[in-house]
Amino acid sequence: MKPALLLYPHISSYPVLLLLGFFFVWLLARARADRYGILRRDLDNICLLLPIAGLFGARLFARLFYAKLPLLEALKVWEGDGLVFYGGFLFGALAVILYGVIRRLQLVKLVDCVAPSVAVGLAFGRVGCFLAGCCWGDVCVNHPQLAASNDPIAIARIHTFPQISPAGFPVAVQFPKKSDIYKQHARLNLVTPESTKSLPVHPVQLYEAILAALLAFYLVRRSRVARLGDVALMMLVGYALIRFATEFLRADNKIYAFGMTFSQVVSVYILLGSALIAGIRAVVMKRAPTPATPVHSPAAVTVN
Repeated sequence: MKPALLLYPHISSYPVLLLLGFFFVWLLARARADRYGILRRDLDNICLLLPIAGLFGARLFARLFYAKLPLLEALKVWEGDGLVFYGGFLFGALAVILYGVIRRLQLVKLVDCVAPSVAVGLAFGRVGCFLAGCCWGDVCVNHPQLAASNDPIAIARIHTFPQISPAGFPVAVQFPKKSDIYKQHARLNLVTPESTKSLPVHPVQLYEAILAALLAFYLVRRSRVARLGDVALMMLVGYALIRFATEFLRADNKIYAFGMTFSQVVSVYILLGSALIAGIRAVVMKRAPTPATPVHSPAAVTVN
């Protein structure tokens, strides 16, 4: 955990990683522009809109669905803290689509062009989460160590899969006393006031960052052979699966509905929506007329 890259002047890690993410989002999108016949200046404009729309949506979702504020109060995004990726993704996507409509760009090509960039931005953002000490993972301890807590429901939430969260887990990390992770463990009586660190936890932020980077690499490679629209769909399905899976190892999110966290519920909706889009595309393509194949008469064939 390193919430500040510099103390004098104070520069926080998370905003720096976000800005780096937006920078590489822009570079990758620009590098893919010619493949999709999109002007680079259009991608420049989009990447100027994304930080505004994305941060607005991310903060709005945090205030609306986590702080549970009324809509009018939640719209005061300059207050409070917290960011939700799906909120940033939704408003960022709306900004891209709106820009494409205004500029009369082919939306399928536009979303395919920027799809891998979304995964790149996410990877940088999750590294920022790790440095900031947010979005932490389940504890990696032997189950008897959790007996001191008087909240078995919370314990079940932060030790979801004991089989893959044992003491001595090789990549588990501990966070300092000032971190939210330590405060959660202290609230559950899992650490004493004399402890200087939290219990070991899964670095689930880095798991997601690595998976997002691999997804971006895969999407770039698949772009060479994929049909129009496939790259964007694969990005939606790929990230929804990544987020649904990694949420099981997240210890900071509460159950929202149907035994799932808010992000898992959104992931399910994205998967269902993607399946619906894929089904409609398949039906449309099946019904599309096949171009006639020219028939050559034998007399027209010349043999050299």
